[in-house]
Amino acid sequence: MIIRSERIVTPTKVMDGHLRVESGRIAEVCEGRFRDNPQQDFGQAWVLPGFIDLHMHGLGPYEPLDVAGLVGMAGMQPRFGTVAFLPTGAAMSVAQIIDLGKHARQAQKECAGIAKIAGVHLEGPFINPQSSGAMDGSTRRPIDLDEARLYIDAIGDLLKIMTFSPELPGGIELIRLLRQNGVVASLGHSIAAGESLASYVEAGLQHVVHLFNAFQPSGLKEPGVLRAGLLEHILLNDALTCEVICDLQHVAPEIVQLAARVLGPDRLIAITDSLPGAGQPDGVYAFPNGGQYQISGGAARLQGGPFAGCLAGSVLTMNKAFVNLIHGCRIDPVWAAKYTASNAAKVLGREKQTGTLETDKCADIAVIDDTGQCLATCIDGAWVYRCQTEEKTL
Repeated sequence: MIIRSERIVTPTKVMDGHLRVESGRIAEVCEGRFRDNPQQDFGQAWVLPGFIDLHMHGLGPYEPLDVAGLVGMAGMQPRFGTVAFLPTGAAMSVAQIIDLGKHARQAQKECAGIAKIAGVHLEGPFINPQSSGAMDGSTRRPIDLDEARLYIDAIGDLLKIMTFSPELPGGIELIRLLRQNGVVASLGHSIAAGESLASYVEAGLQHVVHLFNAFQPSGLKEPGVLRAGLLEHILLNDALTCEVICDLQHVAPEIVQLAARVLGPDRLIAITDSLPGAGQPDGVYAFPNGGQYQISGGAARLQGGPFAGCLAGSVLTMNKAFVNLIHGCRIDPVWAAKYTASNAAKVLGREKQTGTLETDKCADIAVIDDTGQCLATCIDGAWVYRCQTEEKTL
């Protein structure tokens, strides 16, 4: 199979050229037109490494509460160019967290020909109540190493990331426990002092969840003198990868630009943090606990209660994240492809298999037009989604 485009995004440049795919892998990446037909010519559409979303709570009508919900999410993902994702559990009971692992393992077996469930991300339950965001207070609890071991044992190698507030008692010990068991230790919903970050990184902290959201702003040391807080220490610590919700609602485009300049090409990871209702029409939707949120104007906001009107999560999809980066934030497309695929593959330890358009990598490919419309998605060399307008060419 030959894929042709004037804008193929490789790890080093955007090129006018073609990809040759054989036996599910990329056999050749070359500039210029292929000498023979047939070929699938996408003109000026972006041909990109398929997107990988490390943090999402729902999509369309689906949420990760059972096997059917997980398979439904995986089935919808290719419509948006996403080839792999981590269903993310938040505000869950102990039983629900264990069930998430069981359901994800079963769903993996039913996801042939659709997006890959690459594991599980737990956002909580060890979250500081002073920075819990939209999470239900009843599901937040102090760090309990025995409870953490329960999740590690029950979910096994599918547990890829655990996000928690490391300033809680037992935080250092939890970081070490996670690293000993191959789980990425992730800081989030934290009010930790910036000066404490180095000790967390030394213990094995690797990752930061939705940077800028559910973090305290920097403070004044004295009038007119800005004190470096946790955010600044995170930005300057090269050991940490940092998620950013790239819907331009949670984080202003200027802040995304600044973060990209500091973090460089290899540390920023675009995520959706999407809720059920993402990719759906505007309307009122509900969390599993019955709390409601309104989707309107590209944002989801809580309805009722003390936090009414606050952002509840996003309705972003990864194709929109890419165009938001290149158009809304003026990020170089090569960097944007790293932010939407390559860097996430590294966090998962999958960078040798996927995440870039290079020879011998899996042919996991997204084709996106300049508006963000996904034209086609290829997983392991097979077209698993094609926009109706592209069906004749595919």
